[in-house]
Amino acid sequence: MSQVFYRLDQFRRARTDTPSSVGLARAAEILSPKLFDLFSWMLPFEQAHAIRVMEVLEDAGHDDPDLLAAALLHDVGKVRHPLHPWERGLAVLVKAILPGAYQKWSGGEPDGLRAGMVVAAQHAAWGAEMVAEAGADPKVVWLIANHDADLGAVSGPDADKLGELQRVDAVS
Repeated sequence: MSQVFYRLDQFRRARTDTPSSVGLARAAEILSPKLFDLFSWMLPFEQAHAIRVMEVLEDAGHDDPDLLAAALLHDVGKVRHPLHPWERGLAVLVKAILPGAYQKWSGGEPDGLRAGMVVAAQHAAWGAEMVAEAGADPKVVWLIANHDADLGAVSGPDADKLGELQRVDAVS
């Protein structure tokens, strides 16, 4: 249960974050113009989160441009259906307390009380589709598509990079 409160508090604090000009400039260096345009659609606190993920990866010695691009765009699918803070919070609580209900309610269209759960469950697939349409490298698409997947159920040559992306995303 402490993990739930940590995630809710992390989200509450993040709502006021804005990306730094240095972070935005670095994102523009890493992303193609079309991908940076997608990045620009994200809410400021989501951009700040994405930049933090990228910076932590870089500080750890990761310099793979595809991994860094995936770090910047891993949550871009959330722009398809912007949520109110309470919808995000409800999704976190339901997933932690009622995982079976979360699984059931996270399919379909993001409407009503299910909206936050649907967006949380579907944003990775939506984001992968969006970056693919914008011309991203297939590795970037794969990393984004799987960034919320159970790492034990995912295999591929970039599974180690996916694990790093997931680890950093969870604490940033």
